[in-house]
Amino acid sequence: MRKRGYIIIIAAAALALTSCDWASRMWQSVANDGAEADSTEATAYCTAEFTDSINVNNAVAYQEIRADFPSEADTSTLAQIVLEWLCNEVRSRCWPDPEGTGFDSAFAVGEELDNFADNVVTTYGRKGLEQMEADLRDMAQEGYEGFFSNRLSIELLERSSERITFALEHDVYLGGAHGGQYLSGTTFSAANGEPFTWKHFNMEKRAELIELLKKGLMAYFNNGAEEPITTETALLEQLILYDNPDTPENELEYGLPLPVTAPWITRDGVCFVYQEYEIAAYACGRPFVVLPFEVVEPFLTEDGRKFISLK
Repeated sequence: MRKRGYIIIIAAAALALTSCDWASRMWQSVANDGAEADSTEATAYCTAEFTDSINVNNAVAYQEIRADFPSEADTSTLAQIVLEWLCNEVRSRCWPDPEGTGFDSAFAVGEELDNFADNVVTTYGRKGLEQMEADLRDMAQEGYEGFFSNRLSIELLERSSERITFALEHDVYLGGAHGGQYLSGTTFSAANGEPFTWKHFNMEKRAELIELLKKGLMAYFNNGAEEPITTETALLEQLILYDNPDTPENELEYGLPLPVTAPWITRDGVCFVYQEYEIAAYACGRPFVVLPFEVVEPFLTEDGRKFISLK
C-alpha cells in the first residue's frame, strides 16, 4: 500500500492529545522565500485538543480532535473568518456522519476567541463521541468487539504577511478492512480573509491545466514504482474514472476531471489533491500534484495572480 506521501509536505505531528486541553504558542511569520521574518511579526495561535473514548461491551469508540485557532488577542477580520471556518469544520467532522445530518451550531463567532476550545472542540468532541457510542452499540449487540475512531487535525501550516494556509486531515474507522482518510488545505488572504478556490482559475484553460496534472500524476505514481508510467494511456489504465453527465464540471472531456477539493497554496507552489477513490483505488492513497507558481500563473485569473502575489 502506498504511504500517504503528503504527510511529508505538511509535516504533521502524530496526534498525542490530552483531554480538553488548549495552549497558546507562537507561530513565526514566513516570507515567500521561506526565510523567517522578524520575531516582532510572530502571531500567537492557540491549539485546542480533545481526546476521549467510550466502551460498549467489548467494543470501544475513540474521539480525537486537534485544531489550531487564532488567539483571543487577534480581533482582525482574518481571525474572525478563520474562526468561523474552523467552527464549521469541527462541527461537521466531529463524528462519521454518512447521512449528513450534523449538529446545530453551539458557538457564535464574535464571542471570546478562547471559547473556541471549550464551546466548539470540547462540545462537539463530546457530542460526536456520544453519537459514535450510539452507532457502535447497535454493532456491539450483534457481537462486534472492534473499535470506531474519529480523528480530526486542523494544523496551521504556513503563514506570511499575505496569506495563511491550514492543512486538514480527517481519519475515520468504522470497522471493516480499512478506514477512510480525507486531506485538504485552505488558504486565506491575510488582507480580507478570502479563501483561495477554483474561482481563481481561468476555466477556459482547463484542458491545458489538466495536461499538467496528468504529468504530475505520472510522477506521483512513478515514485517507487517498478514499472514507471511514461504515457497518458498507461496513466489512465492506472486510474478508475467515471463520467457522470449530471456533473458537467467533472466530465471526462479532457480525459481527467479536476479535483473536487479546492487547491491550496504552499511555499513550494499550488497543491492539487484527489481524495480516496476519486480517481484511483484506495491503495493509491490521495494522489496529489504540486505545481510551481510560475507554472500555475498562466491558468489563473487576474484575481488569482494577485492572490498569489504574481501581479
